[in-house]
Amino acid sequence: MRIKQGEGPVYYTNALVKLLCLSATKIATLDPSGIGIEMEADKPNWYDALNGLPGLLGSSICETFELKRLCLFLLEALDRLGVEGAGKIQIFEELAGLIAGLNSLLAVQADPLSFWMKSNELKEDYRHRIRLGITGEETPISFAEIKRFLHLVLEKTNQAIRLAKDQEGFYKTYFIHEVTEYERIDRLLKKPPLHRLSVRPLKFKIQVLPIFLEGFVHALRLERNPEEAKKLYERVRKSLLYDRPLKMYRVNADLSASSEEIGRTRIFPRGWLENESIWIHMEYKFLLELLRAGLYEEFYREMPNVLIPFLNPQRYGRSILENSSFIVSSAHEDPTLHGRGFVARLSGSTAEFLHIWLLMNVGPHPFEGNHNKDLSLTFRPALAGWLFTQKETRVDYFNKRKGKWQKLNLPAKTYAFNWLGSIVVVYHNPKRLDTFGLRKAEIKRILLSYPDGRKPIGINGPSICAPYAQHIRAQDVHRIDIFLAA
Repeated sequence: MRIKQGEGPVYYTNALVKLLCLSATKIATLDPSGIGIEMEADKPNWYDALNGLPGLLGSSICETFELKRLCLFLLEALDRLGVEGAGKIQIFEELAGLIAGLNSLLAVQADPLSFWMKSNELKEDYRHRIRLGITGEETPISFAEIKRFLHLVLEKTNQAIRLAKDQEGFYKTYFIHEVTEYERIDRLLKKPPLHRLSVRPLKFKIQVLPIFLEGFVHALRLERNPEEAKKLYERVRKSLLYDRPLKMYRVNADLSASSEEIGRTRIFPRGWLENESIWIHMEYKFLLELLRAGLYEEFYREMPNVLIPFLNPQRYGRSILENSSFIVSSAHEDPTLHGRGFVARLSGSTAEFLHIWLLMNVGPHPFEGNHNKDLSLTFRPALAGWLFTQKETRVDYFNKRKGKWQKLNLPAKTYAFNWLGSIVVVYHNPKRLDTFGLRKAEIKRILLSYPDGRKPIGINGPSICAPYAQHIRAQDVHRIDIFLAA
C-alpha cells in the first residue's frame, strides 16, 4: 500500500499491525449464519477441489478456527512482551476506523444476519477508502483496546465454533448459503450500462456439506485439553472418514448427495483423486495434530497404518520410500485398486512428515533462550519403545561434514537419527521403554563428542546449557549420546 491515496511512497509498519489488519478483515467476513468465513476471494483455501463453492456463497469453519488461533497467538505474544495497557501503537487511520467500528459491533452481540449486514458495511467502506492507497495518517491505539478487540473476536469465533458442532459432536466444515429473500436496490450509473439491478439479501438458507477431515485437523490444532482432543480423535475414528478396511483416513465423507456445482471433487469417482480418497497431505496433517496434542498412544496406534514406509509395497503399488498424492480408498468401485498410491501432482505431506519427525525425536522447542540471552537445549523425545533396536545394528548415514556416506554401528536397544545435517544423535534405552506416559524412560545423562578429538563432555539431565548448546547449534559437535532410564 502507498500513502497519499496511492501516489506517495510505500507505507511501512510492523507485524502486529499487519496481523491486526488480517484479524479485522477476517472477522468482518463471517458468513450470514455466524459460523464460517466466506470464500469472497473466489478460492476455497486448502481444499481447492471445492472450486465451485465460492460461487455458492460458500464458507468454511477451517478459517474460523485459524482466526481464533491467530487471536490467541497475538494475545500470548503481547503478554510475553509485557506491554502495558496504557501503552499505544500507531495504526494507519483506515484500519483504526475499521477496528473501532468492529469493536462497537462485536460488543453488541448482534444476531448472525445483523452482524453480517453491518460488518460488511464496515468492511466495504474500509476497502473503498483504501482502494487506491491510504492517506498515511496514523491513529494511536492503546494495547488495552487492542486486547479488548482480540478478546471480542475470540468470543465471536468461540460462538461460531459451537454452532459448527452438531449433536453428535462432529464439526460441520463447509457451508452453502442460498438467498431466499431479498430487496431490490436500483442504481443509476453515469455511463453504460446506465441501469444496474442490485439486490440486498434479507434471508438465507444454509446447506451443510458432509464432514471433511480438514475441519477436525483445525479443531485438534486448537484443542489444548488432552481429554477433549482424545474425544475429537475418537469421533473421527468412528465416523465415515475412517476407512476401516485400510485403517486410514479419507479426506471427506460421501458427497454423492451434493450438487456438482460445489466443484471438481464431485466429478471424480468415490475413492479417487480428491473425492473420498486417502489424500496423504491431509492424513499426515491429522497424524501430526495427534502428536502435537500429546495423544502419543493414539499416534503410535495409527502410525504403522498411515505412514507410507510401513505400508505393504505390493498393495501400495510403488516404492514405500516414495510418497503419493493420494491412495485409493475402499469407497472406490474397483477393489483391486484399494490401497494403491497414485501421483496426480506434488504432495505437501513432506512438510508434515518433517514436523512429525522433529516432534518424535527432539520435541517442540529444543532450543530456547533465557533472559540473559544464553542458549539452552532440551531434548523431549516422544518415542515408542518398539522403535529401539533389539540387537546390534549397522546402518549407513550421510556425513555432511565429510561429504560422504559412512557406516555406523549401533548397540542393541538404541534409536539414532541424523540431526542438523551432521550430528548423529543416539538414544540408549536399556529397557526399551516408551519416552512418554506414566512409566516413561527419562534422560539421565548426555555425552557430547567433538570431531577434533577433544575430551567428551558429560552432562547430567535432559538440558544442555551454554556454551555447549551453542556448540551443537554451530554443529561443532559430531555425536550426542543420550542415556535413558526409568
